Amino acid sequence: MKRLAKGLAVLLLVTAATISCTTVDAGHKGVEVGWGGKTNMDVVYPEGISYGFHWIYDDMEQYDVREHTLVKTYSFNDKNDMMTTVVVALDYNLSPMEINKIHTKINDIDIKIETSLASAAKEVVPQYSAINLNKHERVNAETSLDKILRAELPEFFVEFKRVRITDVDFPKGISDIAAQTAIQIGKNDLASKYEQEKVFEANAVKAEAQGIADAKVITSEGNLKVARNESKTRDLLSSPKMLALQRVENERIMAEGYKEHGKSFYGTNNIFGSNAATVVKGLNFGGK
Repeated sequence: MKRLAKGLAVLLLVTAATISCTTVDAGHKGVEVGWGGKTNMDVVYPEGISYGFHWIYDDMEQYDVREHTLVKTYSFNDKNDMMTTVVVALDYNLSPMEINKIHTKINDIDIKIETSLASAAKEVVPQYSAINLNKHERVNAETSLDKILRAELPEFFVEFKRVRITDVDFPKGISDIAAQTAIQIGKNDLASKYEQEKVFEANAVKAEAQGIADAKVITSEGNLKVARNESKTRDLLSSPKMLALQRVENERIMAEGYKEHGKSFYGTNNIFGSNAATVVKGLNFGGK
């Protein structure tokens, strides 16, 4: 009987110990809420096990205090009144030591964070053009967002970490113009290339024709020079002096030929031949 009573006592102790403790998950903080619904504002429970008989009737509410990233896509009219789509990323976490305040004062913390981000983006983005946000002004825009959120989020017991504009889409009007411009540039390039090829082809034909013409001119000039030289030669050879000179030259050549064979150019029975003395003696000049 005593053993049974002792066993029941141990069982009751184990059961009491089991139901008089609670746990807080990793990365979370705990808020103690009493049986009547009152929140303990003096204690924030860390992750792990918490013991106490009051947990038999009190509850532990947990809040994730790890860093979160909220990514939202918004569409606003930019500085040029053109619809622009931006993607904004907010890094934040709930203030670990103020979650009991969040529990008692704020019912929809996630909605408040999203609303703050949307409001800040709506205030900042229209100050810039989509092109500038893509090129040079993104850092300035992020700085403006940072200033707004850093001042507003602590009101909800939220710790602000950073905010970034991760993407900016060109307005549809600009995209359409860019597409049309690209197409037209392509057409212009093709037309220019085709025109250039035609110019090259025409220049090649022109060069070929010029080469043929130059060759004909050179040939004609050569023929003209030859003709002129031949004409000058004929004129020179037909002059009286050249004819007389040629005749003398011919006689000289013939005389040399006769001399080589022991004959006279003027024959054998003349006063100029080799027997000229005999011929002269036999001539009768009117005497007896």
